[in-house]
Amino acid sequence: MSYTTDALFQCHFPKHGNAPLLALGMLQWGTTPIDQYIINGSRGVLTEDEAEEMFCLFRSRGVVLFDTAEGYGGGTSELRLGRLWRSEKKRSLPTQDQDAILMTKFLPVPWRWTHKHFELALRASNKRMGISECPIYLLHSPMHLTREVEYWVESAAICKKKGLMKFLGLSNCSADEVRRAWLAGKKYGVDVILNQVHFSLLDYNSAALKEMQSTCNEYGVTIVAYNSLGQGLLTDTLTEERIAGNKPAMMMRIQWSDLVPLRSALQRIANAQSEKTKKNISMAQVALNWCRAHNTIPLVGCRSKQQAADTLSALDWSLTCEQVEKLDSLALSRCTLDSPRWRRKLFVVLAGVVMTLCRWMDDLGWGRVDISKQRM
Repeated sequence: MSYTTDALFQCHFPKHGNAPLLALGMLQWGTTPIDQYIINGSRGVLTEDEAEEMFCLFRSRGVVLFDTAEGYGGGTSELRLGRLWRSEKKRSLPTQDQDAILMTKFLPVPWRWTHKHFELALRASNKRMGISECPIYLLHSPMHLTREVEYWVESAAICKKKGLMKFLGLSNCSADEVRRAWLAGKKYGVDVILNQVHFSLLDYNSAALKEMQSTCNEYGVTIVAYNSLGQGLLTDTLTEERIAGNKPAMMMRIQWSDLVPLRSALQRIANAQSEKTKKNISMAQVALNWCRAHNTIPLVGCRSKQQAADTLSALDWSLTCEQVEKLDSLALSRCTLDSPRWRRKLFVVLAGVVMTLCRWMDDLGWGRVDISKQRM
């Protein structure tokens, strides 16, 4: 089966009409000590060489979507993406016929409650990335203590009129929130074009996710599927022994027995495709192609050139309709959209605290730990 999306590239970025359905996420590309010792754990911060190598590898395969946020490393991930983008333009690479589409996000923390707060955050993100107009600016969450999603859509429309952004994206929005945001966009004059949300074989059979997907399809809103690999739960490296201390599994209350039927199916498909192509096909590739088969754009976070190469290999083949249907039937229903509103609001507050701490570190000159300084 072929994978195409009319809603995003063909309608809103026609010059990128043949771009692959894949995006590179930079959650773990921040460079503060918090990123070094807490966010990335024992793996530490990516060096600039490693980041550039992966960025160039994705660009060489025609990938155009690159996702970051002001909250990732307090803006140091945005700084890094901007450096990589400018470096590519200086080198005049062949991929420049389809310029990278940079996406970043506004975090609606309680201490921001006005249109001016939204505009100042957008201007700061644009400055860090070295651009004057953000192609896609996302609302990181619809959860705010006093403001509804419509208010922030109006903020985006104001900024669009000032030439600070082109399109508005959503993140972590339910069906009702997508519908309200899209209608507000029509009212105020800004197109809402995507919803970045948990979408994987761990979520698919959730009623809330199915409703959100149906609403996005109805309004032409593209789904960008983050955590498409289930934070490692749908990859070859997971074992029964390792799942015991796996934080994502604990948070979603997933046991090894819950995953066995699904992982077995992923492995069988990977083995069959490996035999067919005489190439090493991973479970991760199968999970990514399942997302693409559902007309979503999987958002992946890579930590090494090996992971990047494996991810990009998924672009070389596709699942059959029968394989997709089999995986659909085995999917779980652990969806974050089912979380209570208080928990979703608490996430925004905690993310805001981490963002502020990272930003202070960057302001104090601690925003680039030594290991990230190679070739800067």
